[in-house]
Amino acid sequence: MARTIAYGCSTRMDEVDNAMKKLVPVCFLVVLGAISAHAQTAKALDPAMTELMKVKWISNHDPGFGGGNEFYKLSKQFVKSHTAADFRRMVNHFNPIVRAMGLLCLAQTEKDASLQILMSHSRDEAEVYLHEGCLMSKITVGDFAKRLLIEPDFLDP
Repeated sequence: MARTIAYGCSTRMDEVDNAMKKLVPVCFLVVLGAISAHAQTAKALDPAMTELMKVKWISNHDPGFGGGNEFYKLSKQFVKSHTAADFRRMVNHFNPIVRAMGLLCLAQTEKDASLQILMSHSRDEAEVYLHEGCLMSKITVGDFAKRLLIEPDFLDP
C-alpha cells in the first residue's frame, strides 16, 4: 500500500511539474505581449507620429508657392526626439510617408549603419509625391532610398 501511495504522489508531482513547465512560457508570452501593446500604444500617441500620418508628401526645406514643408520640419523634430530603434520600426510601417521618414532619419543619424536598410528598401515600389520648392514629382520610396544612399541630406538647403 505504501508503494502505491508513493508512486501516486510521484506521478502527481510529475504532472504538476510538467504543467508548470508549460505554464511558465505562456505567462512569459502574456507579459511580453502586454509590454509590447503598451509600447505600441505609447508610440501611437506620439504627437510627432500623429502629425506625420497627416503629411501628404515628402518635402524639402523650401515650401515653394502654395506648398508646405511639414515633412522636412517633422524630420528635424524626429531626429532630435526619437531613436534609431524608432526609425527602424518606421521603415516597416504600412504608410509610405512614414517609411520614407524612417529611412531619412536613419540615413541622417546612422550613416554607415543605415546602408543595408536603405539598400533593402531600394525596391519599395510605393509611390509618394516629392515636393522640392515649386516642383512636385512622383517618386517611389525605393528611389527616395537610393537618393539617400547618395546624399542623406539632399532635402536640406
